[in-house]
Amino acid sequence: MRELIEQSPEAPLLDKGEKDVSVLFADISGYTRLSAQLEFSEVNRLVESYFSAFLDEILKQGGDVNETAGDGLMVIFQDPDPNRHARAATSAALGIQRRAQEISAQLQGRYEPIAIRVGINSGIASVGVTKIEGMAGTRWTYTASGTTTNVAARLAALAEGGTVILSEETARRIGDRFKTQELGPQLLKNVPEPVRTYRLVIEEEDSEKPPAERPGRKEVAR
Repeated sequence: MRELIEQSPEAPLLDKGEKDVSVLFADISGYTRLSAQLEFSEVNRLVESYFSAFLDEILKQGGDVNETAGDGLMVIFQDPDPNRHARAATSAALGIQRRAQEISAQLQGRYEPIAIRVGINSGIASVGVTKIEGMAGTRWTYTASGTTTNVAARLAALAEGGTVILSEETARRIGDRFKTQELGPQLLKNVPEPVRTYRLVIEEEDSEKPPAERPGRKEVAR
């Protein structure tokens, strides 16, 4: 935000516009239960340790963390090539799940393993800055809004802990770079039409390799 304001003091670069993006939502499965079992400070430390590790994977793939809220985060991926940012978001999701498993293994015996739910959708969104002014001052937030974002959030809610759910559009864009399993049309809250969804098949060999080294495979559930 600071860089955008410095580049554009009159704010033309801050205006919202339609852009093609991939949006990733991730949250902790069972966060409410975890909060009831642990002290607030412990929950915060635990969430911070996971999200700090996730940030490395997100930045590695060129994602921008738009916001964090309690047990969840929203990430925007942009690139002139729409297929490339979809693949970047998917690679980040694999990295998030791999790091979650690593941290859970390190904390074994101290805490119950934490499972992460991830949803990804690609398409046109209204991307830019929202300016909120009040008596206490001005706040600027850079975000993506619209149906593309809403569907991504609903896909994360649909995911079971430890899984990544993709929209049909994201699955189409990543092609055969990743292995997926079709789940069929799903009714999502506040989304008028069913959305065809795919589960990202996470294999140990895939989570350890960069996207270019992964074999081309796509699986359809029958």
